[in-house]
Amino acid sequence: MTDLRSALGRPVILGFLALEMAAGAFIVLRRGGTSQESVGLVWLGLAVVGFLAWWSGRHRLAVERPDHVDRARSKLVAATVGAIGIGCWTWGLAPAGGAVLVLAGCGAWLGLAVLGRGSGDRLPAQLLRDPRPFVPLLLLVAVPRALATGPGYGIGALLALPSGIAQQLALLLGLFAPLEAVLRRTDLAAVLAALAFGALHVPMNLSQAGGDLLLAAANAVVFQASVGAVACLGYVRHRAAVPLGVTHALAIA
Repeated sequence: MTDLRSALGRPVILGFLALEMAAGAFIVLRRGGTSQESVGLVWLGLAVVGFLAWWSGRHRLAVERPDHVDRARSKLVAATVGAIGIGCWTWGLAPAGGAVLVLAGCGAWLGLAVLGRGSGDRLPAQLLRDPRPFVPLLLLVAVPRALATGPGYGIGALLALPSGIAQQLALLLGLFAPLEAVLRRTDLAAVLAALAFGALHVPMNLSQAGGDLLLAAANAVVFQASVGAVACLGYVRHRAAVPLGVTHALAIA
């Protein structure tokens, strides 16, 4: 538990948690009613998921050592271009131009991965890394959802797999890993990646927030940025992005 307490005591992490508290307080003040209970339940659920994500690192098969990232700065630029493209699409600023940026960013990142010295050999190994350290996390997410949803949950989970896996590959391998390599700061990279993940989801929260942009942004911090942070935590403890993508799919199914 010492490493977990040490991580939670870092200024960057404390700043992220303070932002979470502020966003949660804003939601409660703006919405009132039962929003306090809703925010509390979200935080409680994510705290449990986060603990199991951290616990995965205690498995004997867990791989905590960061993978070497060849051409990290170039990959980070490519990932940033792709993220800007996704932002252009989700925010409705220039959907066609956003699609071009996404294709350019993804194509450049994959090209760097294949052409970089040795990267093409390591990437498949990262994608096929043993999922067993994440089994408790998978069960925690899947079992309650299956019980609540019923027999159709399995089909929904299968349909959600492409989205869940793609989002986590983009977040963890695409953005977080090169950001961590460039900054040489795991905590800062995780917070920045989580906030970027949340920012891209703000427009998707607008309808639920009744068109209130600040409320949608607060929701993105409390929920999507927290999910991004938990994903980064799990990835730091066991460098296997695909099982985390499956977990994401099981959660959104």
